[in-house]
Amino acid sequence: MTHDRRLQWTLARPMTCEGIGLHSGARVRLEVEPAGVDHGIAFLRTDRPESRPIPARVEWVVDTTLSTTIGRDGLKVGTIEHLLAALWGMGVTNALVRVDGPELPILDGSALPYVEAIREAGRVSQGVERRGAELDRSVEVEHGDRSLLFQPGSAREVTCVVDYGHPHAGPQLFEGRIDEATFVSEIAPARTFCLYSDVEAMRRAGLVKGGSLENAVVIGDDGPMTPLRFPDECVRHKVLDLVGDLALCGFDWQGSVVAAKAGHPLHVELARRLTALARPTERTPHAISGR
Repeated sequence: MTHDRRLQWTLARPMTCEGIGLHSGARVRLEVEPAGVDHGIAFLRTDRPESRPIPARVEWVVDTTLSTTIGRDGLKVGTIEHLLAALWGMGVTNALVRVDGPELPILDGSALPYVEAIREAGRVSQGVERRGAELDRSVEVEHGDRSLLFQPGSAREVTCVVDYGHPHAGPQLFEGRIDEATFVSEIAPARTFCLYSDVEAMRRAGLVKGGSLENAVVIGDDGPMTPLRFPDECVRHKVLDLVGDLALCGFDWQGSVVAAKAGHPLHVELARRLTALARPTERTPHAISGR
């Protein structure tokens, strides 16, 4: 199917995924359902009858500690960035995510299982243009030696640099245009990662209770403890996280992003700034047709 990013798209039928939450360690099941025009992406906690949908928008973010968490009325849904990246990368603009716990499943640590589930469910054009937003100025956010720079443009391009000061996780660079083909082949398969020396501290902080070599790349003194999918898998996963977090803008941003040692807090801050600066654009008088 030819995918036109000018249009709104939803799933042809529901898709489901089950697995362990990376930080909670809890077994969780999610179902992503088709949704109507202008619905956007939203999450609903099905284990709590009193819950209301939580829009996947930056104003609902409540935590960015090693993942991105949104919340409403005291209820939270965490580790949403991989699914959001998959939906954004595949152009799905409208969907309701029903999840029976406080965190999405980590699956294999990448966005690839979500991409495959979206492909299996199928996508349907809704024949209406996406919500547009005009960004006509550069935006930069910084914290120490970490930074993000957005510059308006006609394409979606990312340059990302990381350096963890480790013999097997030193400087890595990714540069490329983020279209659907590139996202699926070069970004979506990259898994979450950590240094083995950091694992104990994260566990003492109550995190990574569900982490294992099945869902993360752990880098020890002698190198990665599981085979890598890419020699530079770390920086590619950072691009994946960036794409997922910028999906919280709620519109299809266009331009270039340069990221230096950035993470979820800076990603979300950039999304916040872009959302505040963006000027809505009018749709054309007649909806574009097509599937």
